Amino acid sequence: MAAAVIEQLRKQLREKFPQAHAASPLVGGETASEQPFDPAYFPEGAISEVIGSGLGLLVTGLLGEPREVSPLPDFILVDGGDQFDPASFTPEACSRLVWVRCGTAAEMLKATDLLVRDANVPFILLDTCGIARRDLSGIPASAWWRLKLAAATGNCRLVVMSPVAQVPCAAVRVALNARLGLEDLELPRRELVARLRVVPERMKRVKG
Repeated sequence: MAAAVIEQLRKQLREKFPQAHAASPLVGGETASEQPFDPAYFPEGAISEVIGSGLGLLVTGLLGEPREVSPLPDFILVDGGDQFDPASFTPEACSRLVWVRCGTAAEMLKATDLLVRDANVPFILLDTCGIARRDLSGIPASAWWRLKLAAATGNCRLVVMSPVAQVPCAAVRVALNARLGLEDLELPRRELVARLRVVPERMKRVKG
């Protein structure tokens, strides 16, 4: 992509999300949140990773159940496997995010790299769950390290949703686990989210 086109995209993002250029209220004496449905749970200027059986509810927990449409988005969802279903959320909830649809691991990484370097939105959620396992395992470690450095430069919180641990430079890695059965499928999402438990995880080697 030509530099002029990238600069034009940056200009449009700055105009659309002016609050992203304001000083972060979480620097200095910031106190980290104790639950993962608050972006402040994840360290600023770093890449984090979330895995586990309750992973699919992370977006639900972040979006919540707002009563009013948000004038500006809270975060960007880079949807690696194009699996997000906006029709299952209210318009008020969907107003809180920018949805970037991707179809391949390469598209996912390129989009994330561009957004993290732009630093217009300080919280980016990268969902890799729809990407084939062999494609995920083919992502070189250097790609994650580049994203880590870009997040540090832009003071961005980059959170990777992964079916298995794969980010070697994750500052924080946790698992979201919930004991859910078929009988729970009819429960409201807020009850499912309430069941989630956060468990610190160690790095596990990705197998092809």
